[in-house]
Formats: sequence, C-alpha cells, structure tokens
Amino acid sequence: SIYTTTYRKDLDVIVLDEMNLARIEYYFAEFLSIMEMRDTSDWLIDLIPSTLPGDPVNLKEGKLLIPQNAIFFGTANNDDSTFTISDKVYDRAISLFFDDKGRPFEAEMQEPISIPYSQIESLYAEAKKQFSISEQMLEKFEDLDNFVIRKFKLAFGNRILNQRETFVPTYVACGGTEEEALDDILAKKVLRKLESQNPIYIKAKADDLINKMNEIFGKDKTPVCEAVIRKLANNS
Repeated sequence: SIYTTTYRKDLDVIVLDEMNLARIEYYFAEFLSIMEMRDTSDWLIDLIPSTLPGDPVNLKEGKLLIPQNAIFFGTANNDDSTFTISDKVYDRAISLFFDDKGRPFEAEMQEPISIPYSQIESLYAEAKKQFSISEQMLEKFEDLDNFVIRKFKLAFGNRILNQRETFVPTYVACGGTEEEALDDILAKKVLRKLESQNPIYIKAKADDLINKMNEIFGKDKTPVCEAVIRKLANNS
C-alpha cells in the first residue's frame, strides 16, 4: 500500500485496526523512529538486504521512502484484552478518545472527491501563517508548564511543543478557538501523563491543578483538562 502511494498525488489513508492487540512498539518501532527525523527525505524503511536489477523502481538500495501523502490512522480499545499504549506512541500521535457510545444519525450521500496532498499541505501552511499562536497564549502555556514541573515533577519535550505549533493554528482554521485547541492538546499530551503518577498524590493535588488552570486561562476555559483531572482523581 505504501509503495503504491509513491505513485499517487492524492491523500492515502492507511487504517490499522485494534493496534494494541499486540505491543505497538514491537511491530511499529521502525515507523516511530522514522517519524522523529526532521528531514523527510530520510524517512526510509529497510525492505530487502540486497538489490537486484529487476527490483521495483521506487526501491532505492532495498529501502522504501515513506511518502508524505500517506497518513496512518489507528484504532485501539482500552480493556483487559489489550496492551497499554506507551508514551512513545501517544507522543507521536494526535489522539481522539471516544468515551460515549456511538449514536446513529442520518447524513446525505456525497459524491467522492480526490484531494491532492499538495492542497492539504498548503492548507496547513496557510493555517500556521494566518493563525500562529499568540504570545499571550504561549506565556500561559509556559506558566502551566512550570507549575506542572514544580508540583508533579512532570515535563514534556520539544516534540509536543512542535506539535502545538501546527495543531493549534489548524484547529483555529477549522473553526475552533485558540483556547479550545490548547485545552485539547494539554489534556491529551500533558495531563494524560499524570496516569503514571502516584494516584493518592494526584487526588490530593487535583483541586490545586484545576485552580491554577482557572487562574491562568480563566474560569471554565479548560473543560477538557478539568474533566481529565477529575477522572484521574475519582479513579484514585
């Protein structure tokens, strides 16, 4: 599927269902490492140890370049039959959590359309240019970062900061607000790491964290984060 994508101009969505029936780091480790490389021309996976004259044209010395128009979506269940998803995986992905059951709805049938990846790429670039994060919001983010480090000894790296630079403008370009975007990414990227902390300590400090977020961002401006904190405290 990835090789076929090298001949395509449109977006290729590859869905990996129930990823955590096995440990994701075991079978997806090479992809996770490749995604860390800043230069996308280095996104090469080893397929064969030696080359032959009749090898496929887009294999270079036994390696296949992961095209940028290939996007991976993965599903995962959270129950006793699955493995816990590690920070290494979560940190490299944007997560959607479905905590409520699906509800049926009616929708009109639409004709399929082909979207060139270049169009999507230009939309990302335009969003970052038009809706870059404000200095005021960056200061608030740093204020919360310092509080979390001080109170919970919990730090997050440049990877999350880099994701923030794309996620927030894209969220705003899609009709959301800067505050909603930061609320979402803080809940899923930062506060989720509290799951590995001492549950008794989390329960004791939950109100302090919520009060600090209200102080920084304004009362009731971070409902997603507050819900995550309450859930962690109640499960302790």
